[in-house]
Amino acid sequence: MLRIGLVGAGVIARDHLATFPHLQGAKVVGVADPLVERANELAGTVGVPAYEDYRALLDPPGGGERQVDAVWICTPPFLHAEQAIAFAEAGVHVFCEKPITVDLAEADRMIESCRSAGVRLMVGHVIRYYPETLRIKQMLESGEIGDPVFAFGRRLTGATMRELSHWARDPKLSGGFAIESGCHEIDTVRFLGGEVASISARVRYDDPAYPGFDTDYRALMELRSGAGAEIAESRYSGMAQWVWGVTGTKATAISRRRGQVSLVGMGQEEQVSPVDPVTRSDRVNASMLAENQAFVDAVAGDRAVPIPGEEGRRNIEVILAGHKASRENRVIELS
Repeated sequence: MLRIGLVGAGVIARDHLATFPHLQGAKVVGVADPLVERANELAGTVGVPAYEDYRALLDPPGGGERQVDAVWICTPPFLHAEQAIAFAEAGVHVFCEKPITVDLAEADRMIESCRSAGVRLMVGHVIRYYPETLRIKQMLESGEIGDPVFAFGRRLTGATMRELSHWARDPKLSGGFAIESGCHEIDTVRFLGGEVASISARVRYDDPAYPGFDTDYRALMELRSGAGAEIAESRYSGMAQWVWGVTGTKATAISRRRGQVSLVGMGQEEQVSPVDPVTRSDRVNASMLAENQAFVDAVAGDRAVPIPGEEGRRNIEVILAGHKASRENRVIELS
């Protein structure tokens, strides 16, 4: 039985914790968060100890051997590298929430630390496990869409900066909007359309109270297959929209809203296919449960994880290349 610890007790940590009782071959044994009241509240829902310092999951108070075999890191991005490396060096497998970190050098250190220690590192890009994404992937593989021509992802939100956590408003801590949130869209484009070969972008920083925070990020990419791709991220759209999909030589498959996927051929009626909800009736995020089970199974079976650290790093690399493309007003080629 894999003993797992949870570091962080915020919103995403709560979603992960809700899946833990349903995992096969694993059990949660502790929760750590510097806001100990929050850690106590969350740990109490599953009857495990709470700690103020994440290191207590490695070195229990009073001594003894480490408590965990695997850890879920659900803290702000700027903390990921330090925490992942500490657990890896102790021989603990690491599941790290997206983005892997805010800096490529730190991502490299995380990857190398896990490799050197012989432990698994997986990054939480859960949209790959959404029923909508899996249906579009199935349509691609079955030939319903044809050869991919264009992959796209769009995340527009009218939420104000004040609604974000203090760390999320600071690009040095979160990486900014495109890294902290838009890494989902880059990952989805890459998952559906393939690897990015080059990128051009226009990035705006329109809130003077938060200099350096990208309020609007729009990128056009060429994929290695020759297809194109686009992502659009905006905090000041005045409306909420979250869509992704693929246009192919036969049809376009798009997820405009959760619970369904539309397939539209040129000159044809739109076909809407229902898919399972992301959140089950017991309030468990089914996609997150599938993602977490895949990590547990990979560790137990001593095999590669579905979304290794290198995948998380590549998403950040592409986004940062878009920032550079915007600053320098040119197309950036990616190796």
